[in-house]
Amino acid sequence: MTLMHHDTVEDIMRGEKGHELLRFLEKIPELDQLKIELIDGKIVMQASAAPFHNRIVALLTAQAVGEGWEVLPEQALISDISSFEPKADLTVTTEEAIRNNPNPLPVDHVELVVEVVSSDRDSDYVKKRMWYAMSRIPLYLLIDPNECMIELHSQPDRLSYRRVDPYQFGDPVPLPDPFSFAVDTTRFKPYPPKLP
Repeated sequence: MTLMHHDTVEDIMRGEKGHELLRFLEKIPELDQLKIELIDGKIVMQASAAPFHNRIVALLTAQAVGEGWEVLPEQALISDISSFEPKADLTVTTEEAIRNNPNPLPVDHVELVVEVVSSDRDSDYVKKRMWYAMSRIPLYLLIDPNECMIELHSQPDRLSYRRVDPYQFGDPVPLPDPFSFAVDTTRFKPYPPKLP
């Protein structure tokens, strides 16, 4: 990527160059252990998630795969909203939708995205939720181990989802069509209290 002297950081991140910079960073071996996303025009790098976070992701993966779905951890997603390229904790889709191995995966190939809240609550509760809704992803499952709370967002409409169904850890979370199962949350664990 060649930068012109008059390019500002905001110009770079808001346009296609933000995606080019993301591709560049993904090729640096020293950054392999980081999750690198483009969120609201900013490159966000996060270290590996904690075990309870990863455990929830693993439990969800096993359930969805057992029901015949394709489940992609940290899959880059793309839409015509150029200042974003998130990597949801889980993306649920069909075998047909990934047959040609597209990367980043276009959002019209996605049935459900899952985010497990870790350190940046604003990203999962506000920025990603808005982008998922604007990009017309049918279902967004938000899991917050800080609060032992789950929200199933459905019916995307402009900047948000029209419907939000709240649940607690331990509750079954029924997924609407095209899914035919309820997520079992009985083995989800809350994050331990943070040490002072």
